[in-house]
Amino acid sequence: MKRPLDELLTFAERAYVRMEAEQLIHQCLDQGDPSLFFDLIKGLVLAGSSSLGVMREIRDEIRSARTSLTREGMTVRQELMDALMEFGVHLPQLLSADAPEAFRAIVSRGLRRQAHQAAGRLTREDEVVLEEICQEAGNRVSAIARRLMLLVRLEESVEDWLTSLAYEATQTGGWPGTTSRPHSIQ
Repeated sequence: MKRPLDELLTFAERAYVRMEAEQLIHQCLDQGDPSLFFDLIKGLVLAGSSSLGVMREIRDEIRSARTSLTREGMTVRQELMDALMEFGVHLPQLLSADAPEAFRAIVSRGLRRQAHQAAGRLTREDEVVLEEICQEAGNRVSAIARRLMLLVRLEESVEDWLTSLAYEATQTGGWPGTTSRPHSIQ
């Protein structure tokens, strides 16, 4: 009877740590400071190979956050494309670019020049609005890119520690849930 209770407690602990990590990831993204997240990771690393499962879940949470941010960036790109079309501006190279390249293009001053050239003759007011639209999209994409870079940094750190913990587990026989070393594959 003790085994199911232990499994339930382990599951609850992992769920709690994952929720805490999710909150810390969002806090780090909002503040631009990963130190609280790294403190959590440090504690998990000190716990040893028993934290491998939780670390994998944290990595998955980071990847989920990255996917969400990338989608948000693609939404900005689509909104920009829709707004430019209202001015008669078609920039197919922006639509066909992958996420990082599209983000760079949106932030660049070259996009504004291309938009103005493609727009032809606009009234002064329309030129100002077009400039504001491009500027706003650039600001939004820049913020998303900063957050993505921070997530990459967090993920790389977790990946490094996962590799180290897995190596430690293979060398010491400390595989979670077992009392022996794994069998070598031949």
